[in-house]
Amino acid sequence: MPIAITTTVLHPGPTLPTWLDYHLRWVQHVVIYMDDPDERPLFERLCEGKPITLLEGSQVEPNMTPESRLIRRQVANMRHAIAYLMERGYRWLLHIDLDELLYGPLVESLAWAENPEVGLVTFINHEALPVGFETSDPFRDCVYFWVNGVDRNANFTAYGNGKSAVRLGPGVEPRGPHSFSGHAGRTFTPSGEEAMILHYPYPSYNSWLRKFNHYSRFSDHWFGDRQAPKIMDFMLQSRDVVQMAHKTDDWASARAFFSRRVLDPKSRDEAISHGKIRQYTPFANP
Repeated sequence: MPIAITTTVLHPGPTLPTWLDYHLRWVQHVVIYMDDPDERPLFERLCEGKPITLLEGSQVEPNMTPESRLIRRQVANMRHAIAYLMERGYRWLLHIDLDELLYGPLVESLAWAENPEVGLVTFINHEALPVGFETSDPFRDCVYFWVNGVDRNANFTAYGNGKSAVRLGPGVEPRGPHSFSGHAGRTFTPSGEEAMILHYPYPSYNSWLRKFNHYSRFSDHWFGDRQAPKIMDFMLQSRDVVQMAHKTDDWASARAFFSRRVLDPKSRDEAISHGKIRQYTPFANP
């Protein structure tokens, strides 16, 4: 069952080889779209010897703010990947990012891809709790996750609508970065224990700060469109906190804001007892 992953990457870091080796246990190929083609030497070093295709990513919307521009470029890159992979005989395409792992007993068996009546598989996502120390290996250090669907995802800092894999065929199109349209066959959503996305959006303070320094001052609306308000409060609050810290040089307040997301053991254990948090260790057995 030829399966490929596609992803759009800017500034690849040391977790890229780990992410690749993890997913290449059960997919045949990964297509990486380089958001900055000048970073090719770095990509080549990190991806050496692996079944990877490095392609120059779309450069649409060069003047759009980074958080919205990324989505437009992801969609353009996925559209290219659909045609590119179909020409090479691939049957399934999964789009995920470098801060996500597809995990669960149903994943490596590929049972989710074998039903010929299924054209789209949507994997729900759980979100990693950040740790109170700096980590260069969040996939191993972040082992507790807010459970999707509990308390209307009130504790999530990022998205809660999962990611999808699509059976490739004529008419398939990306539907934003999370799903696809135009596929033949029904949609299947595995249970959150069979197969899931483990999402690591802000594993530590420095990772959070790097992201919002990069995003800088952005609009309250996606793509600058007043008909598309950003509904992720944490994203907007983080923007304002980081911008205020730049203005006042009060980084202690910025750290305090983020630290409220790091649970003490007692609070974490209480949330676990109420089914709000689960522990997952995708690298427990190296």
